[in-house]
Amino acid sequence: MYRRARQILGNSADAHEVVQDLFLSLLERPDQYAQDTTLTTFLYVATTNACLNRLRNHKNRFRLLSENASMLQLTGDTLSPEQLLQVRRALLEMPDDLARAVIYACVDGLSHEEIARLLVCSRRHVGNLLSRVNDWGKSREEQSC
Repeated sequence: MYRRARQILGNSADAHEVVQDLFLSLLERPDQYAQDTTLTTFLYVATTNACLNRLRNHKNRFRLLSENASMLQLTGDTLSPEQLLQVRRALLEMPDDLARAVIYACVDGLSHEEIARLLVCSRRHVGNLLSRVNDWGKSREEQSC
């Protein structure tokens, strides 16, 4: 969970906080884990969601975007600090379902089938989400011109 959080958030302090908050949440409300998936899958999805929520938190948004965090691997290519900032900004602005699909596909390199299991949807829907990411990016570029 920590490695996952560190990969998305880009720093140890925030990753530790997210993991600690997740474990506290599970202790307080163990019914969150519905046991219709494996515990590992549940924790993987919960960590991703908690990290996305953290990125969207206005109090931390400025700090996270201005930090020059460690490099993030996207499909085997190391991003420059400028590209990393662009990715993080895009994740903050994207609807949640698109952001999750992007992280699972680009950061984790998961197949459509694996993403579908995590998002509890069809492979076709995953393909549609990833297509929407391209459309979303184009519409953002047009708005900035």
